[in-house]
Amino acid sequence: MLRRCLLLIAIFVVCAPSAAAAVVHGTTYEWSTFEALEKTIVLVNSTPPQVMVASSGSYTFDLPEGSYAIRAEYYRGNLLEYCAEEEITIVGGGDFVLDLLMFPPIEEVYLCEDINFSEDLFDYEELPEDEEDSTVLLYATGILSVLAIMAALFLWKRSKKGDGKGRTGGMDGKEDYGYEPVEPEPEAPEEPGELEELEPGGAESAIPSDLQEVLSIIRGRDGRITQKDLRLLLNCSEAKASLMITDLEDRGLVKKVKKGRGNVIILTDL
Repeated sequence: MLRRCLLLIAIFVVCAPSAAAAVVHGTTYEWSTFEALEKTIVLVNSTPPQVMVASSGSYTFDLPEGSYAIRAEYYRGNLLEYCAEEEITIVGGGDFVLDLLMFPPIEEVYLCEDINFSEDLFDYEELPEDEEDSTVLLYATGILSVLAIMAALFLWKRSKKGDGKGRTGGMDGKEDYGYEPVEPEPEAPEEPGELEELEPGGAESAIPSDLQEVLSIIRGRDGRITQKDLRLLLNCSEAKASLMITDLEDRGLVKKVKKGRGNVIILTDL
């Protein structure tokens, strides 16, 4: 009888960890085309660590309960071309799907390291609840004040139009961020049988100098830069930097990709 009890206990101890194990699987995708990346190296920081080469872009790991970081890397030759890293917490057994969206290694510190985006990118700091309430009240008061001023300016301008007077003082009821996007001039219609050739640099020569400075900074970073780094190099406010990036997006010169709580600005002519 005692032998049977010991045998049952031994079987339970051996089988218990496997009963709590889970299967984690997924596919690695290229960020712009969403196509599976073949021959991706996928690893997980389990004990011991597990590594596999996803020949078709799909990977599978058997993991017990716990928290893990799963990292994927794609190399072209000896050069790291794409990478991704995600965290997963496993509670109990089961089947977990975790697909990985692979981005170019634009500054490893921002995209592929285990960092806190809220602290490192934006110097964010949580406020106590009483300070949060006072801050929200302050913001609400400021917004209401701005709306009231805009309404007063609108009524004042409308009354001036009734007297036949134009705008004075250049006030239009909008906040001045020190930058106003310049609308591109409409293109002249092409005449039949006439072909026009664009001169090199002709598209960028038509944009303002401050937007050309933004494009020059992005090219100096191999065509990719985080929005925070761009704002620091321009030495301007967040609102002005955001307006200039939006203007360049409307012109089709750049595109903005969201990553975590930040944005990455990429030239479209890469």
